[in-house]
Amino acid sequence: MPGAEDSQTLYGYETLRGNPPCTDKPIRIISMEFCPFAERARIVAAKHGVDHDIINVSLSNKPEFLFRANPNGQVPALLHEGHAIFESENVVEYLENRFPETASLYPKDAAVRAEGRQLSSQHGGKVIPSFYKVFGALKSDDAAAKEEAFGAFQKAVDEWVEQKLGSGPFFGGATENITDILIYPWLNRATILTRNTLPALLPADKFPKTDKYVEAMRALPHIKATATTDEDFLKFGKSYSSGQKPIGFNIGSKHPFYAGPESKDA
Repeated sequence: MPGAEDSQTLYGYETLRGNPPCTDKPIRIISMEFCPFAERARIVAAKHGVDHDIINVSLSNKPEFLFRANPNGQVPALLHEGHAIFESENVVEYLENRFPETASLYPKDAAVRAEGRQLSSQHGGKVIPSFYKVFGALKSDDAAAKEEAFGAFQKAVDEWVEQKLGSGPFFGGATENITDILIYPWLNRATILTRNTLPALLPADKFPKTDKYVEAMRALPHIKATATTDEDFLKFGKSYSSGQKPIGFNIGSKHPFYAGPESKDA
């Protein structure tokens, strides 16, 4: 651990310039508490019971060690046995292949697996961008822009979620698989917003399968173990949509929060 000259206190947490904190866990996942991409990695690690630690960082004041783990300066990044694995789907696949002791989240049937990849790819290309456009619209007072953003998001969810869930409650039927975990974080966020501040965003009467799916996912033990509270997410969402960029979004964090005071800012 660095000396006093290499660290400082930020929001009550220790802040390290160049090195991730030392822990006794074999795996460290560099994360950000409210990042849905990082949530994918945390869920899979919890699902497989992998002994790991979470290092939450600020994405508006990124520590140097994040860029060493991922030159793009994004989360999640996984550190294990001298390797740095980044991009959420790569991290998830690494955890699946490196720790096969528990049941795989990937379907055995090749066609089902390929179809799941296609669905998650369409989700990434259609649902996720439209979700962030909703946040962009909320930053202005333009009612037409807000209506357009809501409509685009609802269209994407209807086409690539509601119509694809079948008998559910999961995309894989009665049991969740990797597709569910890759898609869930954004739909959960949209559901929280709908139930608390934006009732017109994703109403349950218009998207009953999606609502049932989110509820089924939220009930899973590995989802509960890695989730932030709805209240904390709403605090973050309010800050994000208002355009504020505090050094750290560590509201209600279950894990230590680290950020580099002289780090790069991307």
